[in-house]
Amino acid sequence: MGTVVDAKTKETLIGATIFLEGTSLGTITDFDGNYRLEQVPAGKYTVRCSFISYETKTLEDVTVVEDQIVDLPFVLGESTVQIEDVKVVAKANRESETMLLMDQKEAAIMKESIGAQQLSTQGVSDAAAAATKITGVSKQEGSKSLNIRGLGDRYNATTLNGLPFPSNNAETKNIDLGLFSSDVIGFIGVEKVATSALYGDFAGANIDIVSKKFTGDPFFELALKSGVNSSVPGVDHFYLQDGPGFSGFDNFQPTPSLDAYDFGNSWNPVEKTAIPNLGIGLSGGKSFEVADSRLNAFFTASFDNEYSYSDLMQRRINGSDDVRKDLQGEQYAYETQTTGMVNLNLEHKQSDYYFNTMLLNSSNQDLKNLRGFVKDLAEDSALIRRSEFERTTIWVNQLLGEHELNPQVTMNWGLSYNKVHNITPDRRHLSLNGLRDGRAYFTDDNESDNFRYFHDFNENEYALNWSTAYRFGEGIGTDDFRGKLTLGYSGKYKERQFEATQFNHDIYRNRNIFNPPPGGYHVYVDVMDVDAFLNAANLQRPDGYGFYLKTFFGNTIRPSTYEGTQLINAGFASLEYQLSPKLLGVLGLRVENVNQQVDFVTALDTDGGTGNFNELEVLPSLSLRYALNEKSNLRLAASNTYVLPQFTEMALFLFEGITETTVGNPYLYPSKVYNGDLKWEWFPNSGELVSVAAFGKYITDPMNRVVMASASNDFTYANTGDYAYLYGAELEVKKDLWTQTTGTDYQKLFASANLTLMETSQELDGAKVREETKDQNGNSLININFNQDKDVLQGAAPLMANASLGYKRTWGEGKNALSSSLVYGYVSDRLYLIGFSSFGNQVDKRVHTLDYVLKASFNKLGVNFSAKNMLNGDIDRVQENASADHLIRSYKQGVKFSVGLSYKF
Repeated sequence: MGTVVDAKTKETLIGATIFLEGTSLGTITDFDGNYRLEQVPAGKYTVRCSFISYETKTLEDVTVVEDQIVDLPFVLGESTVQIEDVKVVAKANRESETMLLMDQKEAAIMKESIGAQQLSTQGVSDAAAAATKITGVSKQEGSKSLNIRGLGDRYNATTLNGLPFPSNNAETKNIDLGLFSSDVIGFIGVEKVATSALYGDFAGANIDIVSKKFTGDPFFELALKSGVNSSVPGVDHFYLQDGPGFSGFDNFQPTPSLDAYDFGNSWNPVEKTAIPNLGIGLSGGKSFEVADSRLNAFFTASFDNEYSYSDLMQRRINGSDDVRKDLQGEQYAYETQTTGMVNLNLEHKQSDYYFNTMLLNSSNQDLKNLRGFVKDLAEDSALIRRSEFERTTIWVNQLLGEHELNPQVTMNWGLSYNKVHNITPDRRHLSLNGLRDGRAYFTDDNESDNFRYFHDFNENEYALNWSTAYRFGEGIGTDDFRGKLTLGYSGKYKERQFEATQFNHDIYRNRNIFNPPPGGYHVYVDVMDVDAFLNAANLQRPDGYGFYLKTFFGNTIRPSTYEGTQLINAGFASLEYQLSPKLLGVLGLRVENVNQQVDFVTALDTDGGTGNFNELEVLPSLSLRYALNEKSNLRLAASNTYVLPQFTEMALFLFEGITETTVGNPYLYPSKVYNGDLKWEWFPNSGELVSVAAFGKYITDPMNRVVMASASNDFTYANTGDYAYLYGAELEVKKDLWTQTTGTDYQKLFASANLTLMETSQELDGAKVREETKDQNGNSLININFNQDKDVLQGAAPLMANASLGYKRTWGEGKNALSSSLVYGYVSDRLYLIGFSSFGNQVDKRVHTLDYVLKASFNKLGVNFSAKNMLNGDIDRVQENASADHLIRSYKQGVKFSVGLSYKF
């Protein structure tokens, strides 16, 4: 038995042939580069290992003793063969789990990765689901952000091939990783420990998506899939809003004047046929000889959609247990995702150049029909309907270079330009009361009860990374050099423009309470035909039967806006040095200047305001790796980082949901974070791992989402105390349970599991918030009265766990393969919102998930089946008031079934 690896990259080689000369005994390596020959008679043998594009290696006089296992690894060097001026050179594949574990073992710093092979085995369809398979990473249900070691969106960072990557949403810092189809992913690396080369704005982890690059034989692949969400087939009528189409590339414009009702879409819901979910994908790759260089080209393009339905309950309850909103109904949704990527890699002598361009377009249609009770607004059988279409288009461009200037000096650089366009064109919100027999009347609380909303968000981001490394000193053991000194620069400039206009419908009969028109006070409509009243003919009718259009600025179309700029310049240095044959250290220093400014003009501040800061951060880091033996390491790391508030959090802007309203805080400022990690890792065999880690973080001036002490109980963001801390432990195990090799037939049963336990705490100080948000007149923008002096961190789950059981088999000299996986995930209760006084904290309740995936390939034909979220548990949020707990949100996601076919030409 043994493992076959590439001598240069240390990557395991799949499909290498091992043969005992003079016998008929032989086998090939499996998915992880392992091989095993059983029932070999005792004696001496010559063992030959060969693989295409590699030099054949032969070991003589290998002695086999009865009932003893011989461990015989092979390390193969690349072979270059010239036949009539055509070169065949091996190209490493960096997507295997075994290779990534070897990288983790040999790395000077702590890191964890998940590769394309493991994603395929577990049926992972996107980067967000992939990241959650790594210890300590979970996805916040009901949102599109990740939580890492108890720290949410603002505490994490996302990069693509090491370069910054922008958010697709005005309200979040990081891009929704669900937009990244697994088709474009080579592997995902998660760095929970800061190093000098990373931007300092993170505390949980930096998630780096490494795009897929072409290696191997030329191919062209076509993939088709179909599926269904279990919640959809039982729905008698499936409704969405009027306007958006099948592809998800729509856009709509608002009326150009308040005197004209010139909206392109109807208020009325449209019944749709929820056909099965569909998906199509194309991908291909080929290499070309260009003069004395080699060009590797890879492309992928895909389209996926999904229909879903859920019963939905939403409530809003104040601190006195008084129910302000109690709504139940249904939610219809349709999502699309279109992805295209071209990746070019030019290999030229001692240099590699990479060019990536990627287009991501995602859309979401959502229609909610909620019935029930709204205090002081619709207490007689309310109907709240909100229909929304959101579209995000992201264009990514990257150019990177890697150069070996001489055996001691290397240089790496990268340039990127990213553009984000996010729109919500024509969100329609209706508030009706007195629902009976399909008819109801418009509510009369204020003119913004019924509105159409448009927002447009554009962002441009430019980034540059550069570093050079000098290796020096006589190496220890197999290393050529003892030390490496790296110097570098990284910088980025981001500019964002956000504007929103809400067209409020002032129903004249409702508002003119002192002189009601003939026929009564309220305007009744058929709830399925609201257009019968809200139309051009009834706009500004002089007889009192019509309505008027207004914005938050009154009788003028004037959008609420904010503009944000962020400039970061950083220089960094690191020294990596082999202190002894077993001890390796990395000492780093990063000096980073951050300038951020947000200028806003909104209905809350019509004269305009600004929020800004200019910070110089000095960020040291230290990593130590002590090799206990050939298979295990002990690691220690410490670092200093910081966390920035986001543009939206700083803009005095009002974001309204059905039961939540959030306003920004221009007085926010960065938090500082001190990090420490201790980790033991053991690699018993190829592809196997056991690790235990302890970690801790101390945060000064932490930021949280909180409830303001006001009549409306709006939510906001604030630096809520002087400190916060968390500590915890992580356990991870990857183990082969059973393997069998018979000729070229190989089988393996394997399992993996990880567990994270955490304890968190933070100080809460309302007086600090009031003092720090005072304006020039001494008035506090934010008034908060916390219900306790300390609490857990927002978003932190005390317990997270993942487990999987998998089976793999290859036969027919590796041309046929079968894999099957059962994957379980668990996230315990976690804090969503910090309350005040008797208004309790809001807590997202625990979630269990279970997925099953089956994949098979027969030569060039691939077949796959998956069932996701098989437990289909309730997604609940509870408000823990002083006197009682109240369920304030609940829904189900449904079981997602999918079947697919692919063919590789």
